[in-house]
Amino acid sequence: MTHLFISHSTKDVDFVLNYLKRPSASLGIDAWCSATDMRLAADWEHQIRQELTRSDWFIVVLSPDAAKSEWVQAETHWALEYKRGRVIPVMARGCDPSDVHIRLGTLQYIDFRTDPDKAWRKLQQIIEGSEPRVGSMARVVAPSPDPAVETTVIRSLRSARLTLLVETNVTTSTRRTVEIRNWAIIGRSPEADIQIVDSCVSRRHARISVAPSTAQLTLSDLDSANGTFLNGHPVTTDQGIDVGDLIEVGNTRLRIKGVEAM
Repeated sequence: MTHLFISHSTKDVDFVLNYLKRPSASLGIDAWCSATDMRLAADWEHQIRQELTRSDWFIVVLSPDAAKSEWVQAETHWALEYKRGRVIPVMARGCDPSDVHIRLGTLQYIDFRTDPDKAWRKLQQIIEGSEPRVGSMARVVAPSPDPAVETTVIRSLRSARLTLLVETNVTTSTRRTVEIRNWAIIGRSPEADIQIVDSCVSRRHARISVAPSTAQLTLSDLDSANGTFLNGHPVTTDQGIDVGDLIEVGNTRLRIKGVEAM
């Protein structure tokens, strides 16, 4: 039996019951959510960890209240680390996915707001493995009422080890090695994969992505306030990067010293 973990705000319980749990049950899919399935006598954190671990798919319900929920944020953070390629955001009420978790801004979501039946069929196809689309997480999707928005799920892990020399000023440099799984965010946010403590760097400034089946890396600017530069040129589209290249964000320079497939 397929097991789903549904992460949601308590204010989205009706949506979860009507559009996710009941349709799942009709197909013999076990959809777990804390609102209806939490054992009252059990240790909540322990039970949530158990259900997260045994789940085949992690579904996060997007809404303004989800963006304020520490539980939704914590569960989503865990899933993005340990269930990569198995995370499906679904839009219940309009919000910026990045407000729920910084990395959700790189995943396309399924929009239930306009045509819930069509959205459920899309979700069912992905869960049952009949959805053929496999693509990159590199596209940033803003909230949209368009029901035709498709969901992209990464089914295969793309990994590389990147070695950087981070120069914060003329005299200070730090060597840093980062293991990238599918992508890594460069930014000032503590949640960024490559955190840069620089007031001129946006919280979510740029992204390094790993191309399928290779260790080839690409660099993208994420609409940062001060731009991203590669070898002195502004990054306006996805740019391939390699050993010896220089990335500049704010007042910080990142020299690529090594790239290794994993």
